[in-house]
Amino acid sequence: MALWKPSNLSATLTCWYLPENTTTIEAGLSDGVAVATWVNQQSPIVGELVQITSSRRPTLLESTLNGHGRVKFDGSDIVSDGDISDLDVGTGDIWFAIVFKSNDTSGVQIPFEKDHQKFGIVIQSDGDLEFRLGGPGSSNRAEQTAGNWSRTGFIIASASRVSSTINAFIDGEAANVTGVTNTQSISSSSVLDVGGRAAAAAGKLDGEMCELIIGGGTITEAELVEVNGYLAAKFGLSGNLPATHKYKSFAPAVGLHGVHNQDLIGELALDVSGPLVSDTLAGAV
Repeated sequence: MALWKPSNLSATLTCWYLPENTTTIEAGLSDGVAVATWVNQQSPIVGELVQITSSRRPTLLESTLNGHGRVKFDGSDIVSDGDISDLDVGTGDIWFAIVFKSNDTSGVQIPFEKDHQKFGIVIQSDGDLEFRLGGPGSSNRAEQTAGNWSRTGFIIASASRVSSTINAFIDGEAANVTGVTNTQSISSSSVLDVGGRAAAAAGKLDGEMCELIIGGGTITEAELVEVNGYLAAKFGLSGNLPATHKYKSFAPAVGLHGVHNQDLIGELALDVSGPLVSDTLAGAV
């Protein structure tokens, strides 16, 4: 059996950015190497995130999170692509998942966006974390309110808009405000920015990012649970998941022919070898 990964999704997978897919230059910097290009893992490649200005390039850190890479943004760094038409879904379905942390507890920060009013995730200066899947208007957004999430620790944030309903999660648990209705169109010609909003001086991320996954289409609730379980196991964040989460103790997996076997894996991990199997699975992602 193999560990599950986003390429096993039946849902639409448009963008999948991994730190190991960065092209680096200026080797020898004490805190890593500068990232000029962040290539989309998804095949065929839809596009790539680029920064041509050397002073605004994030860095690929030498130290890892559970053995996997981290890209550091210093509050001025940003990488951008053009308009990814597969994310221009109009009033249709769309989803994302991201692992990141912030080092700033005061300012507005935008880990990623494609027109920050319509699609992306935004940390407000008061500490609210907004999931924007259509807009504008605060009543049309899911959010995690200030004080109910770790603003300076690594978190898994994910959300989907399916049939006009936005469901959002922090570390696999429903956000404070979720299940909201949004029928606004996501069909602008805006670029995809990671690390901030290219069109504004404010909103740049001071923090780190491990993985960003976006789908311009429908995802089921069960698949989004799998995405959260995959990210938690991969980056050693299973402790962040609620006790009731399906993948709290083991990573999602598939059989030799792509058949999902996560329930069987979980039974083996819990009934035969206890934490030993779970730890092995989590560390092998």
